[in-house]
Amino acid sequence: MGWKTKWRWLLLGFCAAFLFSCTPQSRTQSVVKVEDPYASENEQDFTGLVLTYFALPHGESTLVRLPGGKTMLIDTGRAEDWPVLFERLSERKLTRLDYLVITNDQPEHIGGYPFLEKQFLVDTVILPKLIQSSIENVVPLRPSQKRIALTTQDLPQLGDDVSMQVLLPEEPLFLSPQNNSLVFRLQHKQLRFLFTSGINEKAEERLLEKYGDQLKAEVLKVGDQGSNQGSSQPFLSKVDPQVAIIQTGKLRDKMKDSHTEVLERLGESWAETYITSQDGSITILSNGEDYRIIKQKKQ
Repeated sequence: MGWKTKWRWLLLGFCAAFLFSCTPQSRTQSVVKVEDPYASENEQDFTGLVLTYFALPHGESTLVRLPGGKTMLIDTGRAEDWPVLFERLSERKLTRLDYLVITNDQPEHIGGYPFLEKQFLVDTVILPKLIQSSIENVVPLRPSQKRIALTTQDLPQLGDDVSMQVLLPEEPLFLSPQNNSLVFRLQHKQLRFLFTSGINEKAEERLLEKYGDQLKAEVLKVGDQGSNQGSSQPFLSKVDPQVAIIQTGKLRDKMKDSHTEVLERLGESWAETYITSQDGSITILSNGEDYRIIKQKKQ
């Protein structure tokens, strides 16, 4: 009878080993969070600052995930962009936004707001105080909507090691609406990300007069979708970006000669330039000292 008992124990041991091997990994291992942007496989397992400059057909929109996990959407693209923007936000399993930044009242930046407001819970809207009324005339915010109206004196802290420096608009306002856009710089420890909305050369001149060498940023969101009305050589020289991102739906070979001028200026400034119509959405992973760029080609 001893050999029967021995085989029973062997059979039990085999079954136990088989069941253990079939246990889902998620039950036995915790999700590994990564601080090094170059060691991270994707944005989901990264603990630092994540910025995604979306590739939209017409307008501009950028999603920022702060190190603490809060989310901030900068602009909403045109109304026609909403299906694409909704898909990109849904891919990230978002149902709410902690902050929505509205930089101006132009269709390329604000057109998707009515659709966004119906589909997502927006906790706080951030907008420039000097043109707040013109923005609210285009897209009336709910009376109960929490909002923060910023001026150039403000330096709000958005989370762990991330601050927002407001550079424009300021008095006197320009006649051109896009030059009164909210221009700001996000700083994550040692790294700086400059957002120029739709401004052109006139607003750049004012920035140069007021801030000069303080405009430097490692990453520049190019103004006015790469139009030659902005991104002047003096401005690019002071910003001195390592990376420049043009958010436009126009393919490179379909861009006008005016866009080519801007691309040449960016090349002369040694900026690594990405065009969302060509490269797809651009994601940057930052730990405040190093950063990594991931191109997300359009499907």
